[in-house]
Amino acid sequence: MEDRVIKDLWGSDNVDWSSSDSVGASGGIVTMWKKDLFSLIFSFRGEGFLGLCVESEGKLCYFVNVYASCDFSIRKRSWKKLINFKNNNAPGSWCVGGDFNTISNKEERIGLANKSYRKEIECFKNFIEEMDLVDPPTLGGKFTWFNNNGKAMSRIDRFLLLNCFMEAWNVQGQYIGGRDVSDHAPIWINENRKDWGPKAFKFNNSWLKHKDFHKFVETEWGKIHVKGRGDFVLCEKLKVLKGD
Repeated sequence: MEDRVIKDLWGSDNVDWSSSDSVGASGGIVTMWKKDLFSLIFSFRGEGFLGLCVESEGKLCYFVNVYASCDFSIRKRSWKKLINFKNNNAPGSWCVGGDFNTISNKEERIGLANKSYRKEIECFKNFIEEMDLVDPPTLGGKFTWFNNNGKAMSRIDRFLLLNCFMEAWNVQGQYIGGRDVSDHAPIWINENRKDWGPKAFKFNNSWLKHKDFHKFVETEWGKIHVKGRGDFVLCEKLKVLKGD
């Protein structure tokens, strides 16, 4: 990867970057960021990921760009290396995002061959829990990867964040955009910088009198997928449910 290519992709010279070379025709990763956004302390990499340790406003933050292997055994090694890295380095906030090449529950994949993904799902869920990461609520689309005819689709791309990252960056959720030339959809982290103070919990008792109320709540609750500690999951699911 050359500096000239990076600047062309970014659209100006106001960019710094780090990259991990491809193996053959695949596996290459590039992370770009606006100059002076933060101070780069060091970069780190492994099979299927490229990480940055940066300092912003006197605090450490770790950004990890993921492009996981299709091979389950390689992915398991990658998850283990990231867990060990986090446990053996200075604490900070974490943002881990990209193509994880796996799902966290069976509802995140449809239209593919009838194969059991139980072991892969359990391994990925254990990785999320051991890293103490949160899968923020998604807006926009439900899936991030589509095959050529659009009949098979999966949610294999996402952002996983530490709670302190969500608080420091005012993260509201993640937005799945529309697919263009790639078979993957782009994803953005949504932020909400408006501080309205503590939010009161309000409930209209008249809703209970609606004949479809209980069925509606049960159906919508089952559609909301949030990962993390139990208290965080409950809080975020109530927020989404209120909007619905």
